[in-house]
Amino acid sequence: MARKPFFRSFDGWWYAQVRVGSQRKQIKLVKGKENEQEAYRAFCRVIADHEGDAPKPQAMTAAAVCDLFLDHSQKHHKPDTFTLYRYYLQDFCETHGRRMAVDLKPFHVSRWLDAHPKWKGSRANAIEAVKRAFGWAADEGLLTKNPIQGVKKPAKGRRDRIVTREEREAILAAIKDQAFREFVLAMQETGCRPSEVARVTAADINLDAGLWVLKDHKTARKTRRPRVVYLTPTMIELSRRLATVNPEGPIFRSPRGNRPFSRNNIRCRFRRLREKFPQLAGVVAYSYRHTFATEALANGVGIAQVAELMGHTSTEMVSSVYGHLAERLSHMRDAARKAVDTTPRGDGV
Repeated sequence: MARKPFFRSFDGWWYAQVRVGSQRKQIKLVKGKENEQEAYRAFCRVIADHEGDAPKPQAMTAAAVCDLFLDHSQKHHKPDTFTLYRYYLQDFCETHGRRMAVDLKPFHVSRWLDAHPKWKGSRANAIEAVKRAFGWAADEGLLTKNPIQGVKKPAKGRRDRIVTREEREAILAAIKDQAFREFVLAMQETGCRPSEVARVTAADINLDAGLWVLKDHKTARKTRRPRVVYLTPTMIELSRRLATVNPEGPIFRSPRGNRPFSRNNIRCRFRRLREKFPQLAGVVAYSYRHTFATEALANGVGIAQVAELMGHTSTEMVSSVYGHLAERLSHMRDAARKAVDTTPRGDGV
């Protein structure tokens, strides 16, 4: 039985031959000899659906691997994660989709990345998406090995950018719609990850205790416990009002379409803010979480309490990522005080 799609010139269609019980059946895939790539992608899905099997590794194109992985991702990953994978994998397939997966090399990934010099900070995400897709294919037995396993991800830079009080005020004043202004205020007041704020529902809110209790959060699988967020008076009132307006689903909604804020939507909003205000260079949504922790330490909040507020299970992360900044702030403030100290000295100097 043919383990790859075949083309019939008399009708101009690509076909797959599959088993249906003890019989063999031919199924049309796509029309047009020029659509070989699409035929291979459709072929892999048809074989998997009809025979519970997949083509041999030698018959798998890069596009077919990415398609099958995205089918898996849509069923098993969070929507934002699936959207991110789809963005990079579709672009990768436009460049290398016709190649046989077994013939791919790290060189091909490097060339693809070099064609997108503007990605810069998101280069690691692009590599992760591609490696995840082909790693999954190897784990599932679709490929004998991951052909691009050797691709190295660049180290992600630290998010050391602190948003000053003046910058925070300017950002809130520049945001025209109330919905996103409230979203940013929530990040500022809670120190939550952007994804955590985006997922808060009325069911997560305990107004009597002044808490958000989030079961769905980044480290839920690791910690096996909910993320408890302690609310300021401002956030208690905001939560009360939004829970009344949106009793079902996320309470923070985008101004258009009444949908939750997506990762891409948040990213684009901050990019436009940086374009409008050059002094905000380096400020991203996650900067608010970094600022929250740094200012808490600088204001004398104990490291264990900061770890609890941030949702960390230990103080190690706070010490390694935020502690040095708090020490530097304290040191520099003390230096500034000494620099302007005009107290007279006994020696007249």
